[in-house]
Amino acid sequence: MKKNNKIYIKTFFLCLLISLFFINCAAFAEKIFQATIEHVVDGDTVWIKKNGKKIKLRLLGIDTPEKYPGRKLYRDSRMCRVKQKKMKWLGKLASRHAKELLTPGAKVTVKIYGRGFYGRRLAVIILPDGANFNEKMVKDGYSCVYRYRGHKSSELPQEEWKKLNALLDQARNERRGLWERYYNIMQCLCY
Repeated sequence: MKKNNKIYIKTFFLCLLISLFFINCAAFAEKIFQATIEHVVDGDTVWIKKNGKKIKLRLLGIDTPEKYPGRKLYRDSRMCRVKQKKMKWLGKLASRHAKELLTPGAKVTVKIYGRGFYGRRLAVIILPDGANFNEKMVKDGYSCVYRYRGHKSSELPQEEWKKLNALLDQARNERRGLWERYYNIMQCLCY
C-alpha cells in the first residue's frame, strides 16, 4: 500500500507540474494596464508610473548593448573584441533612441509577462500610436532579440519570438540603426 501511495503522490505532482506549465504558457500576459513613462534607464529597462507607484520594467524579448559597467558589458566587449568604451557608446545610442520613443509623461499600455531574474517585471510597451515599442527597437536596429543561453526566454510567446527575429533580420539586411555603422559588433551581439 505504501508503494502505491508513493506512486500516486508522484503521479499527482507530475500532473500538477505539467498543468501549471501549460496554464502559464497559455496565459502569457498576466496584466495589461495604462501607465505613464517616468524614466528610460537604458534601451531595454524603463521606469513607469501606475496609480502614483513607480515600477521598473525589463522589456521582454529585447536586449540592447550595455551602457553601464558590469559583467555583461565586460563579457560582450570581450566576445566581440572591442573596447568597453565602444560597447558603452552603442548602449548610449540605443538608450537615446529609446528616449526618443518613450518621452517622460507619455501614456502607454503595458503588458506584464511575469518577473525576470532580478525581480524586474518583464513587459511589452505599446506606444500611444499603437506601435509595439519592443518590436520597434529591434526593427529600427537598436536592439538584438533577447536569448537566454542561446534560446527563447520562456515568458515570450513563440509567435512574438518569430516576429522579433524576422524584424532583426530585416534591420540587419537593411543596415538600420546601429547596423549601419557597427555591423560587425551587432552581428557579434545578436547572432
